[in-house]
Amino acid sequence: MTPIFGARPWQSASEVGFFFDPQGYWILLARPTATQVSVDQSQHPAFPEFMRDSLSRAGLVAAAFEWCGPEAIPQPYRALLVHEVDMTSTLEKHHGEAMTLEVLTDGRAGGYYFREVVLRGGRTGKAAEFGLIEIEIDRLPGNLREAILSGKKPLGGILNQSGLGYQSRPLGYFSVARMQLPPKLSLLGGNETFYGRLNQLLGADGGCIARILEIIPNSSKS
Repeated sequence: MTPIFGARPWQSASEVGFFFDPQGYWILLARPTATQVSVDQSQHPAFPEFMRDSLSRAGLVAAAFEWCGPEAIPQPYRALLVHEVDMTSTLEKHHGEAMTLEVLTDGRAGGYYFREVVLRGGRTGKAAEFGLIEIEIDRLPGNLREAILSGKKPLGGILNQSGLGYQSRPLGYFSVARMQLPPKLSLLGGNETFYGRLNQLLGADGGCIARILEIIPNSSKS
């Protein structure tokens, strides 16, 4: 597999493992191609190498995220995060309006497509989510690849409209302090603390379609 943005190449599936480095990060040494990751949601999930690189480019650091079990997420944030449904439809139901997509940055390497996005209410323009996404773009049909790369609609909306079978499988939940976020994420509002999850979307065959770091700015309805 081609190295991604300077990261070391992934090894074979049999070499998958984790270690805890001196800086306090759980590190995923390798991953099986297009295979879901299983993580105890009450523990600190691993940031794969690609995600740590993406965090750095986004102005974020892994140590900023305080990982917790789903029961530690307060309501109504818990209802928005602790579920196995795509975030697009969840936010649309909560806010009572369609979500639109704003792509902050994107890039592509090998069979992977990366981007930072904001989901906004189509009526109010209010930011409803920040997402840091890796999509295994080559696993998807050509028409879906084209729709995703166009950057016009949220990933969840595209998948739902396509009829492609998939499921959402959260890997872990977290809080992050406003002071730990880069200035560009001031668009999320003035909360002192934000909540989110590390999620993966799995295809009907169990293979991974996308991995997403999702941050919810607030719980108020639009």
